[in-house]
Amino acid sequence: MAFSMMLLTWALAVSTQNTCTLPVELFKTQATNQPHQAIQTYLNHKQSLRRTLCADTTLVYRYLLMAATREQNWPLVEEAAMALQSTHLASDVEGKELNIINNIGVAYRKAGQPQDALAHYRCALTYARTHDTRALIKINIAIVHRNIEQPAIGFRLLEGIDEGYLPSVILAGLHVAKGNTALQLKRYDEALRAYQQARNHYLKIEDRRNAQAVVANMLVVALATNDLGNYDRLRPQSTLDLGLLTDHGQRFVNWLDTFRSYNAANNLSQTQQQQLQDIQEIAADYREFVVLLSARFGLNQDVALRTRNKSHHSPLSGALAKHWCPSL
Repeated sequence: MAFSMMLLTWALAVSTQNTCTLPVELFKTQATNQPHQAIQTYLNHKQSLRRTLCADTTLVYRYLLMAATREQNWPLVEEAAMALQSTHLASDVEGKELNIINNIGVAYRKAGQPQDALAHYRCALTYARTHDTRALIKINIAIVHRNIEQPAIGFRLLEGIDEGYLPSVILAGLHVAKGNTALQLKRYDEALRAYQQARNHYLKIEDRRNAQAVVANMLVVALATNDLGNYDRLRPQSTLDLGLLTDHGQRFVNWLDTFRSYNAANNLSQTQQQQLQDIQEIAADYREFVVLLSARFGLNQDVALRTRNKSHHSPLSGALAKHWCPSL
């Protein structure tokens, strides 16, 4: 079905009532810390949301976009993007286009579609009117450059961002991006410092999910520098609250544990090599770390090939934000 026709179908399903049955504040908390639960909450209230237009409908779909991206539930990402472009929500969405387009860009990046991500970030940049929003978009553009093996370009973009007066939520993302880029450039001390700063900012804004998730990045540094003592010290913090851990995050930590188990071996058996090369269930935004660490055992070429082959699949339709970005 054509995208415009889907928009029309969704819009016609909505009435003009004022009450929402979905608890929005709870939904926001779930989208931030328990995205899987947020998706279940949405599904439980989906039919009511389609029938009822209320003051919080736009917020619901924005939080759904966040939760679905974190869980890599691509059909729901498209569903949220479609709903937010309904004419019934146009007045509520006005002024929030940048945030929505940016979040769609994040979804593309996590789906392993870097060119679609760049196109949406560049569109979002045209809506940026403040230092904070321009910094946010530049961070995301830098991340994509790192993902497409242009870390030096990404690092220059990040270094050019003035950190003064940026809120903790943006500073946290900036430091994660700096850490990941420094790691790819093998500037390990810088990477670890950046991750620690990011974790401090996440804790400051009480984003426990990301504060825990960034520990996995710190584990990568420990393995890259063969600091197994630091790995063992940090490892419990990466799964401290299992309720905050996505399935994708758990699979990545499991892979890191496998790498840790064989890190001291001089030679790997064929079975062990296969375990480390089994990346089919590793999410796109973790694969760069897998490739980096796989070089330790000479598996880099095989893993990189698997990564490139997997990235040929595009789980998201193109130009999801075309309603706001005519140039897409």
